[in-house]
This record gives sequence, C-alpha cells and structure tokens, in this order.
Amino acid sequence: MQKISFLLFFLVLPFLNQAQGVKTISFRQEKLKTRLQNYYIAGVKDDRQDTATIGSVRAGVFSKKYVSLNLPGGAAAAISNFLKINLTQDTRTNPITLHIVQLEVAEKTGGLKAESEVRMNIAFYNAGGKIVEYKGNNTVQSAMDATRYIEELIRRGLGDMLQQFDSWAGQNQQQLKASNSGPSVEVKAEIAASSDDTDRIAWSTGRPLTLDDFKGHPDDLSRAGAATNSGLDVKTSQQTQFSQTRVVVTILPFFDKNRSWCRTNSRNAYTLQHEQQHFNITAIKACELADTIRNFTFTPGNFMKELEQLYRQKEKEIQQQQELYDGETNHGQIAVAQAKWEQTIRDMLGKQGCYR
Repeated sequence: MQKISFLLFFLVLPFLNQAQGVKTISFRQEKLKTRLQNYYIAGVKDDRQDTATIGSVRAGVFSKKYVSLNLPGGAAAAISNFLKINLTQDTRTNPITLHIVQLEVAEKTGGLKAESEVRMNIAFYNAGGKIVEYKGNNTVQSAMDATRYIEELIRRGLGDMLQQFDSWAGQNQQQLKASNSGPSVEVKAEIAASSDDTDRIAWSTGRPLTLDDFKGHPDDLSRAGAATNSGLDVKTSQQTQFSQTRVVVTILPFFDKNRSWCRTNSRNAYTLQHEQQHFNITAIKACELADTIRNFTFTPGNFMKELEQLYRQKEKEIQQQQELYDGETNHGQIAVAQAKWEQTIRDMLGKQGCYR
C-alpha cells in the first residue's frame, strides 16, 4: 500500500452548482498528462458506504451553514466520464477496474480562513481481484472559498495514482497478466513410495507384509486371529503466486506395525495372506483417490474443503470394503471365498495406474 501527496501552486475555479442543500463540483475538462501504457480503465466502481456525497463544505464564504458536496452523477460516474475524455488509453492492454475506496472532503473554518482536506484511497482490480491500493491526502488553506481548490486536488491526485500504477504494471507484467485471467487452482496427486515413520510401512509391490511386521499386542476382546491396521495418510503442499495456486496432494497407503497384531497360534502363511489383502484394499483405494483428485474440477476458494470431502468419501469406502471382505470370507476361514477375493483384489491392483 502506498501513500501519495501533492501540492498545488495555482488557483483553479471549477464550476459549482448548488441545489437543494447539495453543492456540486464538476471536473475541469483538461487532458491528463498521464499516458497509460500497460493497462486501461475498463470501469469505475464506488465501494464507499455513502455514495451520495464526498463530504461537506460551507454553503458560502461567510456562511456558517454546511451543505453536502458531490460530483455530477456521483463519484463513479463523474470520474469515469472524465477519464474517458481526458485520459489517453490503449484498450489492447490489460483491463483494470478502478475502485473508489475513499473520497472524502472536509472543510474547517477559522474566521475568514477556510481549510479543506481531501482524502483519497483508490484500488486497482482485475479479474483476479485487488492488485494494489494507493492513498493520498492534502490540505489547502484559503482566505476565500476553499472549494475552488477541491476539484483540482481530486483531479491531480487521481492522475498521480494512475501514473504510479502504470509504472508498477510496467515492472510487473508477469503478475498482471497471470492475475488477469482470475484466480485458479491446479491440484496434482501422487502416491508416496516410502514413509518417514519407521513404524509405518508404505504399500509396495516389492514389499509384502511379513509376520514380523505385526508388532502390536492382540486385542483380548477380539475373536480374530490377527488384525491389520492400515490407512491413508494424506498431506498437501501449496504455493500461490499471482492469484494462481498449485497444490500437490501426497497419499501414503500405510500399514501400522505397532497397531497391527497376530496371535501366536495364528502366525502362519494363510493368516498372513488374508491380512495382506486388507493392506492391498487400502492401496487400491489410495490409487482411486489419486485418480479422483486428478479428474476433479476444484474451485479456487474452496479446494481444501473439496479435498477433505473426497478423502472422507474414500475413507468410508475403505471401511465398507474391509468389512465386506471379512464378512464374506469369515475373516479368512472360508477358503473358497478367500480365494475368490484374492483374485478380485489382484485384478483390481492390476488396473491401477499408480503401481505399474
């Protein structure tokens, strides 16, 4: 955010119109010295809460009564019309919308002297949102009606801000062009091949489970001979530049050694094969989640919530699939059903592009 100030050394007599307690001050139609080279004003918007006035001034030089001051048709319309006539622009450059954040005139009196302060805050927007904002203020004292200076203060301040932004735009072309298309988000997904946690095993075609991987204590309340604790660890990293966000989602299908257990009398190859399929189901769903993320159209302002929803849905599917597997095989006790599930899981793994 930048602050500008300016001084005036000559007197300008703008046209003033007073009606129904409102004094209107018109811009002097004079070409601005500013020549825009990197953008053009596509529109002007007034973001102030009160757009019916730009402040208050005395009704006359010797009057103690204050009236509202405004520009013809309001600040946005007056500034827009003035710029169309008096500003050299090239519509082949970047379109920018000028937002009036603050335009306020205040007049104080002391005897015959009048002091007017003009406070301006102008923001520059494109499709990607606000780019930069400039502030300026100046105070003028006069022994006569100080409103005669106000139009010049606004016009000069506006010209200075336009020039400052043009200079900035010339030095930041890449940022300006990138943000001109609006905010965007690109989400990529990848499967982690290893884990930094030594208590976790990352799923891999070359690393099947062994009985020694089951290090947890058996659950005395369970009738099962073994239990596999597996899941998905999903991490995101993101970088935003020029309103464009890039997100990388890393999915780790893992086996937790300390939470997985196998009873002594069940430590055999058949049990291990049954438990391996539980881990394989987790790996299949990890790949499915990665594919879902790659094919999903995310919204720039809501992508984290959307990612969370996709993950929760896949987490639910994993639980349902694990329960169905144990239910149909009776935890591996029905040999025919177990063999059928093993073939189905092998086929599903073979279709996953993540592990080819």
